[in-house]
Amino acid sequence: MIDKPLHEKKYNEEVDVEEKLSEGGILAKMFIEVQGNDKNMAKKALEKTVKENLLKEPKASVLEVRMFDLQKYETDKKKDKGYFSGVAEVKIVADNFPSFVNVVMRYGPTAIEITNPDEVRLDYEQMHALVSDVSALAQVYSNKIMTMLKDPERRLLYDKMLGEKDNID
Repeated sequence: MIDKPLHEKKYNEEVDVEEKLSEGGILAKMFIEVQGNDKNMAKKALEKTVKENLLKEPKASVLEVRMFDLQKYETDKKKDKGYFSGVAEVKIVADNFPSFVNVVMRYGPTAIEITNPDEVRLDYEQMHALVSDVSALAQVYSNKIMTMLKDPERRLLYDKMLGEKDNID
């Protein structure tokens, strides 16, 4: 990743971060990465994820976004094959730990740095709600994957990616 971002912007400056933290909020940096064969499509996907989706999160406020230029990585130099990878560094404050976990599960950042607080305490109801949310999201992802694998062409592609040969049920 290049040290100097192409785009840097602050958002939600009216949010009282200290107040949110005193009420159980979580302050963190998330590094959201996108990869793709087409540089422009990868850039648009990253921008849409951050600017159209993450900024609209009801229980987390984006405080700052730093977008870095997409880099090209070669996978086969002889055949000029490769992919583009780009990163957005996003500073957020979530209302509480379960809300933070929900954001993390849905956006899948490649790295997370929790800045504050040093510890989190959850009561029984909060723990139950948290694991229920994680379970529900895992089920949604599982169902989507299973639906995609019903398509024989996709299944061949995934089997090839996973190193399995001619394994269609």
